Amino acid sequence: MLLLASVFGCQPATDSSQSQKSETRSDTQLVLNEAVLEQSNRQDGTVWKISAGNIVYSEDRQNATLNEVVGNLLQDGKIIFKIKAKTGEVRDNGNLILLKEEIVASDPRNNSAIYSSAMEWRPQENLLLIPEKLSGVRDHLKITANSGKYYTDRESLEIEGDVVATATQPALQLKSDRLVWQIASEEVESPGAVEIVRYDATQTVTDRLVSDRGLVNLAENTATLKDNIELITLEPQLQVATDSFTWNYRERIGTTNRPIQILDRQRQINLTGNAGEIDFPQKVAKLQNGVRGIDRQQGSQIYARQLNWNIATEEIEATGNIVYEQTDPKARLTGEKAVGILKNNNIVVTSDGKQQVTTTIDDRIDRN
Repeated sequence: MLLLASVFGCQPATDSSQSQKSETRSDTQLVLNEAVLEQSNRQDGTVWKISAGNIVYSEDRQNATLNEVVGNLLQDGKIIFKIKAKTGEVRDNGNLILLKEEIVASDPRNNSAIYSSAMEWRPQENLLLIPEKLSGVRDHLKITANSGKYYTDRESLEIEGDVVATATQPALQLKSDRLVWQIASEEVESPGAVEIVRYDATQTVTDRLVSDRGLVNLAENTATLKDNIELITLEPQLQVATDSFTWNYRERIGTTNRPIQILDRQRQINLTGNAGEIDFPQKVAKLQNGVRGIDRQQGSQIYARQLNWNIATEEIEATGNIVYEQTDPKARLTGEKAVGILKNNNIVVTSDGKQQVTTTIDDRIDRN
């Protein structure tokens, strides 16, 4: 490692009354005006360069304070990282650079930028520490947090404390205690609990998801969620629960190959299956691999291998090992296919290609 200083003007910062004494001392303070510092790392082939309005060296020449700091990290002759700050300090013979006030750290490889009032740059470790509140931007994503770390070698930003990530096109907001932003691959990961809120064009909330952890792929507009997942939608008003869910938040389509429950509290309809897909624009839910549907208002339920539910009309179409049951009057039907509406207690069951069996319950019957 080599530390060089290119000097365009220099002067000893000494008091005129002690100039003779200072000149003879070895610890005379040195001020470099319009200077450039440079250091190389032979292990990874990187070079950092810092220019400053002035540089004031410590007595042992190991540390230096800087004003109007502009720095670049180069690899194979190309700039891969930039920093700018009002003031700074170089310590440990160039291995630690402290930055303060009006700081901007940017990566031209991915067009991202990070803003804060305090940062610690460790070029030899490919690390930028951000101990105070920060904000970061790239294309359609903006993040804020209480602290963070940026790894220049892998273009990764780890942030902690009151983390909020806001995306546009479509509008989306993530909240968590910790996020890892893989900037180059456009992925935002929450290793802990996360809340995701989707907005429409009028900034009205359409969907709200919570889970124990999740990964958002900004390029594909998908969120992959794991464990204790709950999705609440406002139009239509549904609640969905599962432990694994892939959510296309642009198209509002969700899929899972794990057990899933769909609850319509207003109409008291409860559907469960071992896998499924929900398409909210089409207002269709498709459940598979063993399904149960319950209408608590009517006291009816249906079992099937597969079931499609039209959320708007409440019509169901079920296939495979059908069992339909109702309580008033008590009835039970079996077959291979069922079509109808649980709310009306009106189900058509077809069995093995034979003539249809239709059961209709007339609410006008006197049950006294």
